[in-house]
Amino acid sequence: MSTLSKPSWLHGLAVYQDVILNGQVAYPGSRDCRGAWDAMLPHLPRAGTVLDVGSNFGWFGLQLCDHSLEVVVASVEADDRSAAVQRRVLESNQATRICLLTARAGVGMARQFQTVGQRFDAVLCLAVLHWMADHRAFLTILGAMSRRLFIEHPDPAEEGAGVEQIRREIGQIGPYLKTLFPDRPVTLLAQLPSPRDSSLKRELWLVGEPSAWPEVPSPGLDGSALMGMSPSWPPRSWWTDRLGSCATGSQASHDPRILFSPGGLRPDSRQSGTDSLRRLTRLTRRIPEHHLHPPARRWYRRARRLGGQCLRALLPR
Repeated sequence: MSTLSKPSWLHGLAVYQDVILNGQVAYPGSRDCRGAWDAMLPHLPRAGTVLDVGSNFGWFGLQLCDHSLEVVVASVEADDRSAAVQRRVLESNQATRICLLTARAGVGMARQFQTVGQRFDAVLCLAVLHWMADHRAFLTILGAMSRRLFIEHPDPAEEGAGVEQIRREIGQIGPYLKTLFPDRPVTLLAQLPSPRDSSLKRELWLVGEPSAWPEVPSPGLDGSALMGMSPSWPPRSWWTDRLGSCATGSQASHDPRILFSPGGLRPDSRQSGTDSLRRLTRLTRRIPEHHLHPPARRWYRRARRLGGQCLRALLPR
């Protein structure tokens, strides 16, 4: 596919990460993804679960799945246009070890994962904290359930990156992280060029694992937690097929917890009483088959946009 002309689904959208279609770079992005990847690679898990916050077009999730067959990724992208591109990318690559979540990242999402006892072997927060007003509480909760965190942040002087007040509130990211995680190793991995201003660098830091962290990787992503975060990929048919297999293959007398794992969906016989299988089977109707959002949510979002336009038209200028 030509890298010179953009398709209609990319018109008006800044191509930040490379767009990977059928395993090839179809449209190159402005961001130095490879530099960040090379710096993180020695520290990334070979197995377990990864949370990618503000995942844009899903470049890092695809790389993680290519890097290891024993990894699954919760890929969070709340911007509809970026998420729609990512869904197209994941479908093109049949990346069914990546679960695209379109809910907004923040304290609410972290607490949902915390409630079900989710563990992450790695968390990627790459150039995203400067959009989050609750960044400090978000990282504190997330850090308690995560083995390692990779944090990239722009220089405080980089104008136009995120929300200026939040960016300046965080300040220099190294001291910020050392204050937030005083009992964990915090290491500068790389200084990456800013796609906005080549004279400024974006620092990439690693928050290392806490003491007494379990050696065994997390077995998967909790299915009930994912259902509460507006999953958009894999499609509904993928979920229903595999939930049917879980129901047929489960010999447990209880309704087991369901995990999104490297082998697909599987029951976790170690936890019972969660009503996960029956609940997930009901909730699959909310997962879209061919679009970013299911029909009900698409109509709701259109109505909200129309209401906002009408309100702005009525307000005095």
